[in-house]
Amino acid sequence: MALGAGMCSLVGLPVQADHHMEMQFAPAHMMTCEYNDGKGPKDLDKLTKAFTKWAKNNSENYTYYILTPAFHEGAQWDFAWLGSWTSGAGMGSGYDAWMADDDGVGAMFADVGSCGASMASVTPITMPDQDGPWDSGVVWFSRCNIDDNAGLADAIGAHRTMSKAMSEMGQVSASWAFLPALGFGDVEFDYYHAQAWPSYSQLGNGFDAYFNKGGWKTQAAAQKDVVECSSPNLYDFRTMHTPN
Repeated sequence: MALGAGMCSLVGLPVQADHHMEMQFAPAHMMTCEYNDGKGPKDLDKLTKAFTKWAKNNSENYTYYILTPAFHEGAQWDFAWLGSWTSGAGMGSGYDAWMADDDGVGAMFADVGSCGASMASVTPITMPDQDGPWDSGVVWFSRCNIDDNAGLADAIGAHRTMSKAMSEMGQVSASWAFLPALGFGDVEFDYYHAQAWPSYSQLGNGFDAYFNKGGWKTQAAAQKDVVECSSPNLYDFRTMHTPN
């Protein structure tokens, strides 16, 4: 999947992150989909309602979101389905339940859209002091490459330094690193840096903090000789289902 072209949750994985914690990972699957002929958002709404009903009965600790392109470099898809579990074991049992009996929802998927799928290992970078995911908001994905003399822990540390500075300037956001795992093919980057905001207003506050309050200087210093990231693509998201 190419989201430049996917959490546990868009406000947090099943672990909370600070600047000194060990990295912890959870699986997330990502599907980018084109509507089939004659299908559209109303059909997707019917699909998500049917899937949510199935998930409530068959897949514990599963959260999923629907993403649509906002500012991007030419996404060749109409919507993305981003789902996650709190553990690998939860992911495995969820897929086993789906393969055993999808209650006809799989056929609805095939009828509504044609999708490509991939799996990522996701670790939180920074989380806001808030319980549960936002109902909606915006999220960006940026491709990042770690410098030769640095490692993933260094890159995560650089992002956390930047996030801490932005938070101190009033920005409300959450962020993660998405490491390619299954179905990505021969990628030319190390991970996606994903960052989410609960509204365009909060994204705008981040813009002011970055460009007018010195955020870019903090980023340049923190990421120097550590990691380089491309210009991000931005997507709207809706939270469709979270665990009970």
